[in-house]
Amino acid sequence: MRFLTGFCFLFLIGFSVYGQAGKPKAAAPKQLTAEKAKAGKGNVQSMYNVGCYYYYGTGVQVNFLTASQWLTKAANKNHVDAMLLLADIYDEGGSGVKKDATKCLSWYKKAAAKGSSDAAYELGEKYENGDGVTENMVEAVKWYTIAAEKGDGDAMIALAFCYMDGDGVTADQTEGRRWFLKAAEAGLPEAMRYLGDFFAQADMGNDCKNAITWYMKAADAGDSVSVKPVGVMLMKDECPGTDKATIASWMKRKADDGNAEACFYMGGFYITGMGVPRNSGRGMEYLIKNHELSGISGAARNYSTNNLFTLYNSGELPESDKRVLLNWFEKTATETNDDEMMAVIANIFLNKEPASGNDYRAGYEWALKSAERGNPGGCFWLGFIYYKGLGDVPQSDSKAFSWILKAAQKGDKDAMKLVSSFYEFGTGTTRNPLKAAEWKAKAEVEE
Repeated sequence: MRFLTGFCFLFLIGFSVYGQAGKPKAAAPKQLTAEKAKAGKGNVQSMYNVGCYYYYGTGVQVNFLTASQWLTKAANKNHVDAMLLLADIYDEGGSGVKKDATKCLSWYKKAAAKGSSDAAYELGEKYENGDGVTENMVEAVKWYTIAAEKGDGDAMIALAFCYMDGDGVTADQTEGRRWFLKAAEAGLPEAMRYLGDFFAQADMGNDCKNAITWYMKAADAGDSVSVKPVGVMLMKDECPGTDKATIASWMKRKADDGNAEACFYMGGFYITGMGVPRNSGRGMEYLIKNHELSGISGAARNYSTNNLFTLYNSGELPESDKRVLLNWFEKTATETNDDEMMAVIANIFLNKEPASGNDYRAGYEWALKSAERGNPGGCFWLGFIYYKGLGDVPQSDSKAFSWILKAAQKGDKDAMKLVSSFYEFGTGTTRNPLKAAEWKAKAEVEE
């Protein structure tokens, strides 16, 4: 398992994670010349700084070979950050230096011997993942323990998992939880989430109230992933004694701050009356906000979109809200070319209800747009319109059969049943009992 983004992250953002000197500020050639002069006189920090200039390409071209030469000078004089950057260079290779797992491991061990928790953690990862060394979980636990005891939060999390899973050490859930707690107390949001996971598990006592508490702490500390389990646990309503109103209020704050998951659950809370007064209109607003924040449509459809479809047809919304929602469907389908949403809109216009005005022409146009993009629902409704001859669309069994057949071929089971019936009675096509039986069998398989 890898909890840090590691040295690739270092390359991308351009500063050292090791703290001591970090990345030198953008330098003019005179400054580099001055640092080289100091380094030439034996100044260890200047040796390291010159190495950093070439490592990061600050004021000069990136050159790992030159960087390694200067960093080696500093590292040989016990400069720990130089050791760490050298390990990184040999771990990644490039820019004049070949990858060398032996040298990488050697410099990590030298840095760890000088007290670097970063180096100890990286060694733990190397042995856990078999990266440049033979995989050895006992050795990984040794290095994770050294780093964790020096206060490295990521090592604490890694060590906690080792104890929880019995990897390289005797399984001990109490010790695992202790290390998760220490990492959480060190401010790591992931550790807070893992504590939530710990308490949520049945074999850990299924302490849902404690789980929710830790998930909320994790989310408040910046772990947006932890919003979802809070919403799930409240919606399932399987945690007796939970202060639903307080949790709903917390979730609303997250939603109002722009967390998409929180918007989804607030939509559900308002629709079901979970921790807040029941209000389908407010629920609709939060589900719309979730959809817009998520930016998901079509094949990657999210739950909010489907829930909005269901809500429209549920009878829960007043006509004014249904009109607002229908307008939003049309606007969103147009902007995103969402063929599934187009099919739903077509269905809405074919229903006899005030919000849609029973506008068959609009239903036809939306069904056609959807069908032309290959959506089975759009094909079905277009065939249905032709079959019924709705509005100003001339009735045509042959066109109905053609479009419904396309829907059936795309897996629509209702279309399969109709195609079977069309073949049975020769509606819009030549009567064919064999094909009628085949499509009936396909429909039954889909059910």
